[in-house]
Amino acid sequence: MTLGFWFGDSATTEQEETVETESTTSQIVATEEPKENEEELENKLQQKGDQWAKEHPNSLEFRVYDLDTEQTYTYTNDEKDKKYKTASIVKVAVAMLLLHEKEEDQEELTDEEEDLLSEMILSSDNEAASSLLDDSLGGYESLQTLFDELDMGGTKVDADNWGNTTTTTKDQMKLLQELYLSSQYLTEESQDYIIDLMSHIDREQSWGVYAGSSNVSLKNGWLDDEMNGINEEWIVSSIGKVTRGDNSYLAVALSDKNPTIEEGSQIIEDLVRISSDYLL
Repeated sequence: MTLGFWFGDSATTEQEETVETESTTSQIVATEEPKENEEELENKLQQKGDQWAKEHPNSLEFRVYDLDTEQTYTYTNDEKDKKYKTASIVKVAVAMLLLHEKEEDQEELTDEEEDLLSEMILSSDNEAASSLLDDSLGGYESLQTLFDELDMGGTKVDADNWGNTTTTTKDQMKLLQELYLSSQYLTEESQDYIIDLMSHIDREQSWGVYAGSSNVSLKNGWLDDEMNGINEEWIVSSIGKVTRGDNSYLAVALSDKNPTIEEGSQIIEDLVRISSDYLL
């Protein structure tokens, strides 16, 4: 298994440096001389991730985008840009697609759609997501139009089961940047609507990115991977924005091969806390 960490801004020219460890090769990609605390963050994420990988069988990729420095940090204990199943984090894309379609058609959300959106994000209700996709958006395949428009080339919708949509941390970060930063896809009103929902999730959803601060907006996902017919394995994912004072960062965590949901969420929370210690 390859353990890797790299950071950089894709908008600028990348310089690559290879760092050898006892058991693996870690790749660091930088676009500018990092601040001292950023170098420490790199090392801490690497140490925590490597330690976890030695003791646990899961596959994980974690990506952070610092909104202050516009620097990106990514850790993985598997191949870089591996595709993971989204589970319920894809519900953020469902909400964005619905609001975008309403804007394009100059229509308001119906009362039923508002209720379904709340249930889908706050309680992660699967039936609400399916209803919106089937009744308001024309089917599960409609999600691909959003992925294509946002240039999420590594993301592919599953036409039979939206939770099995596959994606990368890079693509999910594009989605978050379209939601939280200046957007050509959503109006500020639509952005605020979705972010407000993600800021008021039910108590039982308070894990994953939630561990980064008392001020977060997020969506978690978890799914029993039915592709494995012998051992139960869980897909665990978490995306969102973490804020403390004037500082914020966006975070994406995708993982699979987790023996339990708790193990999958634990390493995500550990990496989020480390990120908050250095970026906030």
